[in-house]
Amino acid sequence: MRPRPLPAPGPFARVDERDTIFSRARLRIGSALHRSYYGRRPDLQHADDRTRQLRQLATPGGQRFRPLDAALIQACFEASDLVAEAVGRDEDPSGADGLGPGVDHPADWPTLDADGDPGVLAASLKVAARFLGAADVGIADLEPGFVYSHRGRPLERHGESIDMGHRSAIVLVFPMREPWVGTSPELPATAETARVYQQTGAACFALARTLQRLGVGARAHVDSNYLVMCPPLAVDAGLGELGRNGLLVHRTLGPGVRLGVVTTDAVIQPDSAECHGVADFCRICAKCAEHCPAGAIPTGAPSRMRGADKWPLQAERCYHYWRSQGSDCGVCVRTCPFAKPDTPMHRCVRETIRRTTILNRLILLMDDVVYGHRTRGDGFPAPPIAGEAGSTP
Repeated sequence: MRPRPLPAPGPFARVDERDTIFSRARLRIGSALHRSYYGRRPDLQHADDRTRQLRQLATPGGQRFRPLDAALIQACFEASDLVAEAVGRDEDPSGADGLGPGVDHPADWPTLDADGDPGVLAASLKVAARFLGAADVGIADLEPGFVYSHRGRPLERHGESIDMGHRSAIVLVFPMREPWVGTSPELPATAETARVYQQTGAACFALARTLQRLGVGARAHVDSNYLVMCPPLAVDAGLGELGRNGLLVHRTLGPGVRLGVVTTDAVIQPDSAECHGVADFCRICAKCAEHCPAGAIPTGAPSRMRGADKWPLQAERCYHYWRSQGSDCGVCVRTCPFAKPDTPMHRCVRETIRRTTILNRLILLMDDVVYGHRTRGDGFPAPPIAGEAGSTP
């Protein structure tokens, strides 16, 4: 057996969400939060303020702007924001663990035994997650090092310390559709991202509500309102490995997925982290790095970071390119050899990569022969999104 993709058990040093690029991007120049944050991190201010001068994603004037696409993107993210706001309304900062009860447990409803059979509960929650639309789901013990130390979002709670007493994490996986991801860095790929975040947020909110109605403490972690780091939890839940591009490479769906998490104080039987051969393959494959238009992905060997061997993504370069283009890029997703359909042939290739490293260079060569080494889709116009002439699902 290969070693676990992450060491276990931690402890891992906790990350401050205020230091993430998405939290920093929300700070307005001249605001009290802006002055306070960059008073602590002056090394980040020049590059961040330079990026702030660029247009927001999917707005007029961006290089990739198309009116219908951009309007649809904005609408999907607005729907996601409504879910994030609903998650925030559940919280009671005065609570012992910083989380409120969400909804009241109806008096005439039975209470789910949080300390009941962990295996039965795990199986039931996986069925519920798939019913809500998840393509895959895994469960992990909640590693404290994967909980942010301080909030970066929303701005009204910026800087609050996080002390979450939940014990388990349910990780939901939602795939993005290849026809749209294959258009990156054009806006249809960003629209697909926005659509899947909307779907992910709604499902996680519903699953957390389900547990709350049964008297169990639970919280959804959704786009723009996370208290936990989703990718390492997904690895711990056996769903895949971290790739060179810094994303979760799912065991069958590759990097073209979005993640949501529900944490709970219930004890649930966890899944086991597994090695799927991704990290070994990424060591010889650098397609995402070679095609990254921002130069944000390293081409060399991984570095030891927070107790694991990972490739240090330059998030500032990545996000600056997003803002310069008006889209969320995605070239690293569509150029990844793991971003292939779940067909018998590709399942055979993934299983070979999982079992041995001997054929990795041959597999990489065949990927070049069959799919080409250049960025797929170069020189072709982006297909229209639903509602435009000639669109396909």
